[in-house]
Amino acid sequence: MTHDSPQPGELVSLRATSEAHHAQLMPHVDRLLTLAEMIGRVECAALHALYNEEYGFVAAQLIPHIDTVEAVLYERLEVLMGPRHTMAPMREEHETVRALVAELGTYQVHEDHCTWNEMEGLAVRRALYRLHALLKVHLAEEEQYLAVLDRNLTDAEKDELARRLEHAKAGDG
Repeated sequence: MTHDSPQPGELVSLRATSEAHHAQLMPHVDRLLTLAEMIGRVECAALHALYNEEYGFVAAQLIPHIDTVEAVLYERLEVLMGPRHTMAPMREEHETVRALVAELGTYQVHEDHCTWNEMEGLAVRRALYRLHALLKVHLAEEEQYLAVLDRNLTDAEKDELARRLEHAKAGDG
């Protein structure tokens, strides 16, 4: 029998958990670029489903993901790295992601009234390009920080972090 959530007493891999989360995010990150390239080249009405799907994903899945990563992993990394390093640049990138998602929310399209003018289309493209580029680099950087955790935590500590990530992803808190 297979299951998505770890069972009590089952060892959870922090690396596998993080890689699974990133694997879930990456197709959406790549679609942001596809969507950006469609704007201005494809009728606005043809973009509704993809735009709404990807906006829904970044608003409902990506934002909670970054909140969880900050609370679970960044706090632990800051303790490990002490005064030598701070996660402030990564947190600032998260703030930029939140701002870009909010900006995209202001341009959500509605099938009855496709009202983007040329300037709004450019603004949407710019936000999508920025979000795509930032997320590609940011997720790669997170992989580097994951290596720091791998080298410096016990298996039990990594297991606890992985469980907290899964717990938050499941919406349990």
